[in-house]
Amino acid sequence: MAVPQGKAVYERQKSVFAGSFSSDLSAMSVAGSAQLKLGIVQNVQLSFAQQIARIYDVSNGGVATGAAGGAVPVFYVGGRTQGQGTIARVIGPQSGALCDFYSAIGNVCQPQDLTFTFRGGCAPSAGGVGTDKSDVKTLANSTAAGLSNAESVGYTVVAAVMTNLGITVGSQDMIVNENITLMFANLTCDPTAV
Repeated sequence: MAVPQGKAVYERQKSVFAGSFSSDLSAMSVAGSAQLKLGIVQNVQLSFAQQIARIYDVSNGGVATGAAGGAVPVFYVGGRTQGQGTIARVIGPQSGALCDFYSAIGNVCQPQDLTFTFRGGCAPSAGGVGTDKSDVKTLANSTAAGLSNAESVGYTVVAAVMTNLGITVGSQDMIVNENITLMFANLTCDPTAV
């Protein structure tokens, strides 16, 4: 009995190769109005939240027969936004500029804008299959699928100021870990192709 050609093994939606990236090529750089050097960064976390209140009308319990058809109306009230972040670093050979960073980012009278650029992707000269991309069939409608050619994204924290500084060292490994906490007023996002 002949096996039918082109028959899917599992009758599911077909998957199409849309691209690849290598996590070991990912990198982060930071630039700001003071061009601050960060040293040996181990972890970065940014959080930006908006306050939204959900309110109801106690005079309408869903018994109205208007366009809502007896549904209870709910309203969203947008409030203030607030952001915070942490940068964890190791104090080592590249940490000579940390004191300059503290004085620049810790001045509440002169908050700084910092742009964190996170990059991922495969190096074009990595060699091997798919280097020239002639043998790789990428998703034709990648833009419609929410994909793009951007391999990096920049997040700019606006009016950042340092609120906390912590330093720890353990007797086991003698690595000096430094952790700072930031607060900021706004966050912008800019995907860029690399």
